[in-house]
Amino acid sequence: MSVMNHERLRRWYDEFPPRGAWRAAGGLIAFGLLAQRSLVGALAVIVAFAVAELVFDAADHR
Repeated sequence: MSVMNHERLRRWYDEFPPRGAWRAAGGLIAFGLLAQRSLVGALAVIVAFAVAELVFDAADHR
């Protein structure tokens, strides 16, 4: 990886809030959907945030 790509990745990484905040947001959204008795929606949110974690890890390890 060139230095330029490494710097670009770091700037991209710094624009996002900490992972704990993303997990808390996903949990609150899923909880809200469960409170509305939308199990399918809550599962979709959990899966979406899990996929986002995997993509984030893959981008961070490149």
